[in-house]
Amino acid sequence: MPRLQIIGGPLKGKDFELEGATIFIGRSSRNDFQIKDSTISRKQIKLYFIGKKLFLEDLKSTNGTWLNDELIPPGEGFEVDSGDTISLGNTVMLLEESASEPSSRRKDFIPPHPLGMGADKGMVEKERRKKSSGDIETLHALSRLIRSTAGLHKMLGSLLETLLKTLPRIDRAAVILFDEGKKEKKDVVSRSKEDVGQHSKTGFSDVVINRVIGEGKAVRMSNTDYEEPSDISENESTLEIGSLLCVPLVSQGKTHGVLYVDSLTGPYGFRKDDLLFLNAISGPLALAIENAQLRQR
Repeated sequence: MPRLQIIGGPLKGKDFELEGATIFIGRSSRNDFQIKDSTISRKQIKLYFIGKKLFLEDLKSTNGTWLNDELIPPGEGFEVDSGDTISLGNTVMLLEESASEPSSRRKDFIPPHPLGMGADKGMVEKERRKKSSGDIETLHALSRLIRSTAGLHKMLGSLLETLLKTLPRIDRAAVILFDEGKKEKKDVVSRSKEDVGQHSKTGFSDVVINRVIGEGKAVRMSNTDYEEPSDISENESTLEIGSLLCVPLVSQGKTHGVLYVDSLTGPYGFRKDDLLFLNAISGPLALAIENAQLRQR
């Protein structure tokens, strides 16, 4: 049963399960869940299920509703998933699949709003068009790199540098290749931002990497503060990771390794669109790695 945990605002520490096909949330007592926060509207948002998928809609609120770090336009449904945050005025809620660790273990973190509370729909749409255009240009650039005949390490290094520019909230990116038995790493190519400094020595999450290799499915953690330590780390250094995204590199049914990105300077280092973006390049990248390895042999 999906659950909303309030991680910031007047009701911090409270949580409630999303029961029923439609749930209304706002300042008024007539809502399914009332939040006594003067910065939100009497009826602010609607959450509703279509099949097993959950959607969020802003009901033309005064100050707007934020999904992760984006202001959503009112009157439109946006799919939400476990790990997403919903911000209403001064209240921040985390969507979870089920109850997790006590709120005393959580940090009081409110994700940034890049456009500010005064942003209107036009500004949001402009930013989205700009991001979509940038993604297309990056896909073209990555496609050229993948098709190049440059050496494997040079190609992967250039690709990771491009990714760091495309995903500005990410601090590190790596391609980690495994042997044919998928039991041992045989090569790691990584890049990090210059301002990461001493944090760059933080280890990658081997637990997550091995899970992706074993299951062949992507893993995303928007905020590792809400994960059990055993789900992310085998050592203390990886506990410094704020968020991460790991995608398998599969070609012709064979998993060659993973494409891994993380944020060390804070949680919410990426958006759901970033997962779609990495998935879009993972197949061609895996094929390019396979071809490069054949040339080397």
